[in-house]
Amino acid sequence: MNSLLTRAAASAALTVSLLLGSAAAASAAGTEPELTGLSCGFDGRTPPPPVTRGDRGRTVMEARCLLGFWTGLQDTEEEPRDVFGPDAEAATRLFQDRRGLPGTGVVDAATWTELRHS
Repeated sequence: MNSLLTRAAASAALTVSLLLGSAAAASAAGTEPELTGLSCGFDGRTPPPPVTRGDRGRTVMEARCLLGFWTGLQDTEEEPRDVFGPDAEAATRLFQDRRGLPGTGVVDAATWTELRHS
């Protein structure tokens, strides 16, 4: 059981490192990380175009990655990382509600800004 917890902690640390890059390193060094421009590396546009149910591709992968970070959204066989389906839409509404945004379920410009925490 202890090895399972160790692997889970290592996996979480790797995820944070991938998502935050140098911010994670700064945090590990004891300095406060700056969370501006959080990105998963799939779509570097600022902001990317809106994402709605039924969309596919790299921009969806970016949105799902960030939604996973903020809400725990996970990829499934029915809704893989490049598909914006009902689970991603629900996670978007949850995120929007938490941030005081209109709960449209659409990753619009305001939602992108909040997802990227800039």
